[in-house]
Amino acid sequence: MLKRLGELAATKLGLATRSDLIAMHEVQMLTTASIFKLWGTSHQRKASNKALVELFFGMVRILQPSVFIEAGAKKADTSIRARKVLPEARIVAFEASPDNYAIYSKTEPHAENRVEYLHFALSDREGTIDFNIRTSVAGNAVWEHSGANSILARTDDSTEYKTVAVPSRRLDDLFADCGSCAMWVDVEGASKQVLTGAKETLRKAQVAIIEVEDHEIWEGQWKAGEVIGAMMDAGLVPIARDFEYKGQYNVVFLHRDVFVGNRDIRQNIEFFFSELVKR
Repeated sequence: MLKRLGELAATKLGLATRSDLIAMHEVQMLTTASIFKLWGTSHQRKASNKALVELFFGMVRILQPSVFIEAGAKKADTSIRARKVLPEARIVAFEASPDNYAIYSKTEPHAENRVEYLHFALSDREGTIDFNIRTSVAGNAVWEHSGANSILARTDDSTEYKTVAVPSRRLDDLFADCGSCAMWVDVEGASKQVLTGAKETLRKAQVAIIEVEDHEIWEGQWKAGEVIGAMMDAGLVPIARDFEYKGQYNVVFLHRDVFVGNRDIRQNIEFFFSELVKR
């Protein structure tokens, strides 16, 4: 209600409203695709993702947050990579799939990289939550250790699941005392639940990367504009995206206070866009 009243007041005064700003950022994310013409080959799309990941880790290296959070970790190889640029940070990776956790907690070098690998589904409530593990798509069996499982079901009717109850936690309950953080969020459509349970944690985030969708792939999910709105409410602004898939992509967000006057940050962003032009 307060947001709506604020928008009405801004409209009467001729000012940009929150909805205006979100729409402008969403349009900017979409038009970047046309500017760099990266919709073509598979190589170009994958190259854009690689460049965006390098941008994200460049920001992490410069900013040196005290906590690194990986949501939807699967093997937690992203957290293991983060250790290379964050020698002193606390690094925590969350994996909801019991199948994935059972195997990767034994086979991946989490302990030697000081990565806390935890079996929780991140959501907006603590307790237990149903987790959907795909068993087949269009009648074809799916690898049981896929990373494409979620607390949400897909909107198509060709996917079959086994549903298991898994422990659920809120990021705000887990990181109430963290000073600053970086976030990697790849939760197969469940950004609404993760971000709603992380409102205070987001305010401490200096940089984040989140997978978003333009269309509803999972039932009841937040689409790109809604994710952008939630991030902007926490002071995080979208600065770049990749083009790995059409309608599904990753966006890097940077806290507005970090961007102002930071020469290294600006140079990293300039380098990212210059690399896209070359590809």
